[in-house]
Amino acid sequence: MRFSGLTCAGSAGSLHMMLTLVGAGFGVGFTTETRIATCQRPDVVIRPLATASAVITTYLLHVDGAPVPALLERFIARLRAHFGS
Repeated sequence: MRFSGLTCAGSAGSLHMMLTLVGAGFGVGFTTETRIATCQRPDVVIRPLATASAVITTYLLHVDGAPVPALLERFIARLRAHFGS
């Protein structure tokens, strides 16, 4: 699905901030079904997307050039093995 003509004017650093911004009328937010239980607020209405399958892209961020802990290296290797580079 493409949404031409829409602009993302900002983003939230946490689920709680997103809910606060949405509750204040500053926009809409998206979250996964597993996090909906933590989204119950009287000022926010939750509706499922009208699609059989929705994809949320997740990024793994770390400091470039900084040493990567072995545990994180193994996690990255598992992700690449499962999902590809």
